[in-house]
Amino acid sequence: GQVADVPRVEHAMDAIMAVTTVATGLGDRAGLLVFDHEIRASVPASARRMQLGRVTEAMYSIEPELAESDYRGAFTEVLTRFSRRTMLVIHTDLVEQAVGEFLLPALPLLTRNHVVVIAAVRDPEVELWAERSPNDSESSYRHAAARDALAERRRTIAALRRLGASVVDAAPGKLSGRIIDHYLDAKSTGRI
Repeated sequence: GQVADVPRVEHAMDAIMAVTTVATGLGDRAGLLVFDHEIRASVPASARRMQLGRVTEAMYSIEPELAESDYRGAFTEVLTRFSRRTMLVIHTDLVEQAVGEFLLPALPLLTRNHVVVIAAVRDPEVELWAERSPNDSESSYRHAAARDALAERRRTIAALRRLGASVVDAAPGKLSGRIIDHYLDAKSTGRI
């Protein structure tokens, strides 16, 4: 899908590159694990200067695929790689059914020992549809669907937070900065 005329995955890629740049610039290790129903790319965590290039190169050849994500398998892989308390940023869409069926059951694997941030980009067009007063049957349908989608998103965020994850749900162009703020806060408060 697209948000603000940009593929949703590219918003996540921008945020990944920004967080990698900041973390390695501060001497922290950053890595990458890309998955859907299988692991697609992996970059071991490192604080070296060339880490951004390694992360960018690993993401370059990734093609989004319409497949359910195997969170349990990916999280098990993460747990074998990171024994020390780590901040893990999981980029996903906040679709209630998919999150409830696949992400929520696997999330406790990580939240016990790690700082988990679920990152998603909001669609400002859906928010606009929900705010506008409908003036015909098509806009009435769009208005109702947008309001339902936003309510579903709020329920999904609440469910993730109940399991101990933080959620960064940001507008396009704001996602990177909000995740970096979360990282800096976790670092300054000693949570990572």
